[in-house]
Amino acid sequence: MGELVAVMAASHAPNLLLELGKEWNDFMNLHYSMLPPEKAHRPSLEAAQRFATDVQRTFGLLRSVLEAAQPDVLLLVANDQFVNFFYNNIPTFCLGVGTETRGQFARHTFAYPCHEALARWLLQRLIDEGFDLAFSEKLELEHTQTVPLYYVMPPGGPTPLIPLFVNTWVPPQPTPRRCYALGAALARAIAASEARVALLATGGLSHFPGRPRIGEVDVDFDRRLLERLMRGEGRALADYTVAELAEVGNEEFLNWMVAIGAAGDVPATVFYEPDGVATGIGFAIWHLGAGRLAAAQPSNLYGLLAA
Repeated sequence: MGELVAVMAASHAPNLLLELGKEWNDFMNLHYSMLPPEKAHRPSLEAAQRFATDVQRTFGLLRSVLEAAQPDVLLLVANDQFVNFFYNNIPTFCLGVGTETRGQFARHTFAYPCHEALARWLLQRLIDEGFDLAFSEKLELEHTQTVPLYYVMPPGGPTPLIPLFVNTWVPPQPTPRRCYALGAALARAIAASEARVALLATGGLSHFPGRPRIGEVDVDFDRRLLERLMRGEGRALADYTVAELAEVGNEEFLNWMVAIGAAGDVPATVFYEPDGVATGIGFAIWHLGAGRLAAAQPSNLYGLLAA
């Protein structure tokens, strides 16, 4: 029998993987050129350095969970941002069934093998359950995947991937309830397989790229989401509508809903801190399998919400 050995979630904001210096300054200049002057309060270099250290330590905790879980494959749930899909073809869900996947972000090159046999097996099981997924043998990695991968499973890591794309970018998106149901179906399929699978969902939390509210972070809403996860009440978050999530810049939480559906009604350890630029940065580790190791020894990193 197969086993879901770890379930995690992490933000994928591109500035999390930018080197302080020219890369960071170029990004900051571009970002703040889109903001009205009253919102253009960029963090100091010292604040950016402290934040980068905290984020890297938190990603390190996720990496330790993944390494302890020793999965056969990492199922990576993320959204496409016009790298693989455009308006001529926007799948609601798309599963990668190729033998490898590659990508480029800033100065970093990424290449991973993919677990083709398991991907095709999962695809058939999900179709049998009524999820009409698109699938592709050629999917390119983008920052929605490479930012967390850099810290959690750097290029050259021994664990193969299975990429799963969720359309959070172009209306109409799937509902939170449908994403939750997909995660639950994935967990059932994994249990019926012969593989040890870890799942990492990426995105969010609140941010408003390309919109009038760019630069804002809805801290109160983000914390309410994470507090429900801490209490093992993730199922209740399926009651939100896409419109409600969009209102607070949290459409990418649809990726997290897949992880919530897979993890089930178990509590999570969560971490949260706005980046001071544009995004509420969040992390979650659900308490199953090797995730119990992290829960038993919380590192009290920045922004840990009190139980």
